[in-house]
Amino acid sequence: MTTEKSLQGFPLQDPVPLPACPGWPRDALHYFDRRQVIALLAARAVDRPLLVRGEPGSGKTQLARATAQVLRMPLAVLVVNERTETEDLFWQYDALRRLSDANDPSTGVADEKTYLSAGPLWWALNPVSAYKHKGRRSAAPYMGVKDEQRSFDNGVLLLIDEIDKADRAVPNSLLEALGNYSFDVPYLGERIDCGKHKPLIIITTNNEQALPPAFERRCLTLDLSLPDKPEDEQRFVALLEQRGKGLFGDRMHNQEIFAEVARQIWNKRQQLKKAGESRRPGLAEYLDHLEAILAIRRYHPRTDEMAASKELAELTYEKYGTR
Repeated sequence: MTTEKSLQGFPLQDPVPLPACPGWPRDALHYFDRRQVIALLAARAVDRPLLVRGEPGSGKTQLARATAQVLRMPLAVLVVNERTETEDLFWQYDALRRLSDANDPSTGVADEKTYLSAGPLWWALNPVSAYKHKGRRSAAPYMGVKDEQRSFDNGVLLLIDEIDKADRAVPNSLLEALGNYSFDVPYLGERIDCGKHKPLIIITTNNEQALPPAFERRCLTLDLSLPDKPEDEQRFVALLEQRGKGLFGDRMHNQEIFAEVARQIWNKRQQLKKAGESRRPGLAEYLDHLEAILAIRRYHPRTDEMAASKELAELTYEKYGTR
C-alpha cells in the first residue's frame, strides 16, 4: 500500500467528495490510486484518449468527474446509447424546427447556423467557437459549484460514457477527430480546430461488445475491474469496505456490516464465475445494499442492520444467476 499522500495534485489517501450535479443526483466519493493517476498523467502527456474499462459500478464515470474537479476542468459529457450517432458528439442539428419554420410563412427558414448547437467535442476542442453556436440544445460543460473555480484555461475534460453501447461505426468515425483534434461542420462550411488548450478525453466501456482494434490503438487503456483471482479476497473486501465506510460510516450503527456484506458479495461473485455467468454483483450493488439498509432503519429506527441485510440480499447482490 502506498504511503504517498498525493501525486501531481491528485490525493492518494483522502477521498474526493463529489457533490450532486446535473446528471448525477447523489453525492459520491472517489478514491484515486497511483495506477489511476499515472494513467491520467500519461494520457495528458501524449495527447491520447484514456479508455477506461470495467464492469458497471466500478467507478469509471466517477473517475472522470473527480479528475475534472481536481484539475478544475469544465466537464463535457456524451452518454452513449444504441441510437447515438457520430454527429451527436460534434453537433446537433434541429431539423424539426427548420421544417416548422419552412412551413410557417411568417417566419420562413432562417440561416442554417440558427438550427445548430455545438456538441460536447466541439466544446472540448474550441469553447470560444462552441459558445458562438451553443444553440437551443446546449451541450455546454458543467462548470462545478461556485467555489471550484473551474476554467476553460485549464482545458476541458470530455467524458464519452459507455461507448460500447453504440454501433461499431461510431468509434470508427471518431478516429480522425480524436487523432487530429479537429472536424468539419458542413452547415457552416468551416473546420473546427483545437483552441489554446487541448482537452483530456476519457472514454468508458463496460466491455459489452468489442471495440474496433484501430480505435483501441488510438487510446491508452486503464482497467478498473474489481480484483477477481482466488487470492484477491482480502483486497476485494478491503476495497468495498473502504468505499462503504467513506459514504455511510457515520450512519451505520453496526460497523461490521461493511466487511460482512463485502464478503457475501465476493462469495456470490465466485459462485457465478464458476457457473460461467458474466453478470455479477459489484461495487454498485454493494453501495445500493448499504443504502437500502439505512433507508429501512430511517423508517424503523430499531431495525437490526444485520438482519435487514440478510432480507435485502435477494433484492441486491443475490439477484444475479441461480440462488
